[in-house]
Amino acid sequence: MPQFIKQCPVCGETLVETLVSIDVKDDVAVCHAEAIPALVCLNDKCTNEEKYFAPFSFNLLKMKCPEITKW
Repeated sequence: MPQFIKQCPVCGETLVETLVSIDVKDDVAVCHAEAIPALVCLNDKCTNEEKYFAPFSFNLLKMKCPEITKW
């Protein structure tokens, strides 16, 4: 089983789990999902805007946005 990323690959700070809202797009269909758990870097000086999702987060997204078929 792969290890989850715990440090930001840009600045090395510890990533913090937080709930995020995202828009999932599939061509013309858009689904807005709220309260999806993700790891994010909270370092104000870091340029990394990436959100790191665990496999169960994608399952949650699929439940909230069943009309989206491309992941």
